[in-house]
Amino acid sequence: MSGNANLLNEILIRQISPSFKMIGIAIERCPKAIWAQRNIDPPIWQQVYHVLYTIDYWFSETKESFAPPEFKEDVSSVLGEVTKDFIVQEDVIEYLVYVEQKTTQFISGMKENEITSPSKHYPKWTNLDVILEQVRHLQHHLGYLNRVLLKCKLTPVEWECYEQ
Repeated sequence: MSGNANLLNEILIRQISPSFKMIGIAIERCPKAIWAQRNIDPPIWQQVYHVLYTIDYWFSETKESFAPPEFKEDVSSVLGEVTKDFIVQEDVIEYLVYVEQKTTQFISGMKENEITSPSKHYPKWTNLDVILEQVRHLQHHLGYLNRVLLKCKLTPVEWECYEQ
């Protein structure tokens, strides 16, 4: 039976990993000139930070164990909340790597009975609901980023398949 859990964990990782790769490409593709533009509401940096922050939170062991990232800038992950600073792309890429590793560890560490067990953050959802919700969340914000790139006459991020 544990073989089924391992397979399910692998499938979930195979599906979320390309989403992280696509967000990484969007960050790298975004010119510094529009990364923090305030006339793009919310700014691109905040869109990316918001989705990574949320995933970081949901894949923490418990609500109490979540430690928000510390940046030297005064920023908020709340979309539309105006901040005086922004996080530079290089720092967001480092955060992306951290969040992707945390996600992979969370998913791969779940035993078969834990996948459909209630989430420690929100017991009305299972851990599987949380994982699938975060895949959808990543893709939602990637769609926003692609729309901004297209409006700026830049190449959008293409679809990434998982490596077989």
